[in-house]
Amino acid sequence: MKRNYLLTGLCALLLCAFAACSTVKGLTNADKKGFTGTWTLSNISFDGIPANTKFKATVFDDVSYTCLSNSTWTLPGNGNGSYSVSSSDAECNPGVRNIVWSVEKAGNVSYFQFKHAEGGVKPKNITTGYRMEVSAVTATTLTLRSPINFEGNTVYIIYNFVK
Repeated sequence: MKRNYLLTGLCALLLCAFAACSTVKGLTNADKKGFTGTWTLSNISFDGIPANTKFKATVFDDVSYTCLSNSTWTLPGNGNGSYSVSSSDAECNPGVRNIVWSVEKAGNVSYFQFKHAEGGVKPKNITTGYRMEVSAVTATTLTLRSPINFEGNTVYIIYNFVK
């Protein structure tokens, strides 16, 4: 009898240990695979800003949103990726930016998130990151949206990618 309790307790402990090591947010490898590959940022648009409004916005604490047009985003399955700014405009600072990326699911909403991973700093020591809501993802298209403040209102930058 004591042996059964001990065996049951040991099984419960192992189950808890495996559950603690599993993916916290409930994404499967298949969910993340939908994001892997090389993507080109083909179009940037805005939701909540009147058409033909001129303004400047720096995104990802890096460059103007206009600099990201046609940028290439490499997202391998291991989460160590990059994006490459190709625009040679003076304000764009062309080149590759290393990132660590993941996908998080909260309820029915998925979020693409990343941190800049430059200079050999371990991702766990990086406190600044960026999170965008996944509007759509297919085998060849990815649409993300990110809130920004515009004239005291929350509006959205819409990022459209193609594979």
